[in-house]
Amino acid sequence: MHSQVCNPQTLKEAWKRVSAKGGASGVDGQTIAEIKEYGVEKFLAELRNELGSDQYLADVIRRVYIPKGTNGKRPLGIPTVKDRVVQMAVKMITEPLFEADFLDCSLGFRPRRNNREAAQLVHKYSNTHRWVVDVDLKNYFDTIDHDKLMELVRRRVGDKRILWLIKQWLEAGILEDGIVTTPERGTPQGGVLSPLLSNIYLHEIDKLWHGNPSVKLVRFADDMVLLCKSEAQARWVLETLRGQMEALKLTLNEEKTKIRHVREAFDFVGFTYRETRSGKLGRLVRIKYPRAKSMQKIRDKIKSAVKEIPTGKELSEAISVVNRKLRGWAEYFKIGNSYKAALEITEFACEQLRIFWRRHKNRKNTQCSRIWQNRFFYERGLLYVPYLLKN
Repeated sequence: MHSQVCNPQTLKEAWKRVSAKGGASGVDGQTIAEIKEYGVEKFLAELRNELGSDQYLADVIRRVYIPKGTNGKRPLGIPTVKDRVVQMAVKMITEPLFEADFLDCSLGFRPRRNNREAAQLVHKYSNTHRWVVDVDLKNYFDTIDHDKLMELVRRRVGDKRILWLIKQWLEAGILEDGIVTTPERGTPQGGVLSPLLSNIYLHEIDKLWHGNPSVKLVRFADDMVLLCKSEAQARWVLETLRGQMEALKLTLNEEKTKIRHVREAFDFVGFTYRETRSGKLGRLVRIKYPRAKSMQKIRDKIKSAVKEIPTGKELSEAISVVNRKLRGWAEYFKIGNSYKAALEITEFACEQLRIFWRRHKNRKNTQCSRIWQNRFFYERGLLYVPYLLKN
C-alpha cells in the first residue's frame, strides 16, 4: 500500500487534485504557484524520495478561523501544500477500502454522494417518520479520540508505514499566535484526509442504526437526524444515542440536540423541513425550503462579491459575477419549495447591482430604484432566479 502511495502516477494525480483546489499556504509559506515555478516534477520527485526513505515528516499545521453563524468562528487547520499532496495520495489509495464498508445513510464527503441526496432522503422519510431526533455534536472534529480512530483505521489498513503517516498528521502541532500546541484529540478541519477520518469514526454510529427498520438515520458528516415513528421511540433513540456517543468519547450538544415533531420544523443540510396543510390538496404535507441561515449566506455572498468589483468595471461584469452566485444557489435549492425565497434573492441581487451602478455613475442620490428598476438589470443579462428553479 505504501508503494502505491509513492507511485509517481499516484503523486502526480494527488498534486493535480490539490493544485486544482488551490488554498492558502501552510506554516512554510510555500504556495502552489511557487511550486509550479520551482518545478512540479522536481517537487514530486523529492517528495517521493522522502516517502520512500521514510524521511518524510509532517509539518506543523497553521490555525486560522472562518466565520460561523452570526458571531461565532470555526477553527480550520491549514497543512502545508506538501502535506496536502501526501494526504491526498493516501486518501486515493485507502478511501476505496473504507467505501466498501460505508452505509447508504452516510452522505457527506463521499464519492458520488452529496447534500442534495441527504435532503431528499430526509424529506422522503419524514412522510412516515414524523418524530425527529435533531442531533448536534459538540466540537466533533476537535474531540475525536486518536487511539480509537487509529484502532478503526487498522481494521482496513495493515500497512504500518501508512498508519505512521496518519498518526503523524493526527499528532502534528498546531501553530496559533506564534505558539505551537500538540493536540491530544481531534483531526483538524481543513486537512485533506480529515473528512474521510471523520466518516470512519462515525461509521460506528451508522452501523448501530442502519439495520433498524423503524428508525431512519441520515448523516452528512457530523450533521445527523434520526427519524422515528413516535415520540416515545424518539426519546428512547436519544437516550440510546447518548450512551453510544459516550463510548466513542463524543459529546452531544444538549442545547441544540432536540426531539421535534415535523410540524415544529427542523433544519438539515441547508433546508428547513416542516409539516403544513396544503390548501390545494386539502391535507397535511411535508415541505422543505431554504433555511434562514442559507438565505443570509447567499445574501452575504452576493453583497461581498459586488463590493469587491472595482467601480470602474462595466455593469455586464458585475452581472456576470452575481449570476454565478445565483446559478449555484438555484441549482441546489430547486429541489425544495424555494419559489418565495427565489423572489427574495432576485430582489436582493437587483438592490446590490443598483448600489454598484450608482457608485459607477458617481450618483449621490440613493433613490435610484426609479431610474434603474429591476427590469433594467434583467434586460442586461441578470438571471431571474424563479426561472432558474424550473431548469
